[in-house]
Amino acid sequence: MYNSTPSWIRKVLFVAIFACAFFSFQDATAQRIALKTNTLEYLILSPNLTMEARLSRKLTLQLGISTNPLDRPIADYRMRNFRVEPELRYWFNRPMAKHFVALSTTAGNYSLQMKDHFISGDVFAAGFSYGYALVLGRHWNVEFELGVGLASLKGYDYHGKDNKPTDKNMSKLTPAPLRAAVSFAYIFK
Repeated sequence: MYNSTPSWIRKVLFVAIFACAFFSFQDATAQRIALKTNTLEYLILSPNLTMEARLSRKLTLQLGISTNPLDRPIADYRMRNFRVEPELRYWFNRPMAKHFVALSTTAGNYSLQMKDHFISGDVFAAGFSYGYALVLGRHWNVEFELGVGLASLKGYDYHGKDNKPTDKNMSKLTPAPLRAAVSFAYIFK
């Protein structure tokens, strides 16, 4: 039911990691880099890690990776996913403190089982989000973020394990929530 990681996800991941690495090594004296995790994603058993790097006095670039490789049921639902989530943030105060808006994107692969109903495929999404970073200390923040956008879903939608169609039978563009996060961040200064 679950496909291996498609080549386009590996390409997006490579470009995003390269961009973060490139920007994080520019003028290291003024840099800030943060590592964070979204605690809400642990509710769906998806461990995640995000790196955010300062680009300028008002911009940061972050790259998040989230996956649920296990097939553990939660209330008759089973879900696997792999997502890469780059995001460009504009900070109204200073990077990694207070209010921000962001251009959010997501690329991923998913597989969802709801009793006898199966949905699996690829997702591409883009939109906008708003957030607030509460400074807890010199190195610690907690961030709250909500975002919406449009998602392109392509894949399989079928009933019964043995009824999987040979060709993809689902393709739609739909409004979708892109971000719902309560993240704890450690900032390297």
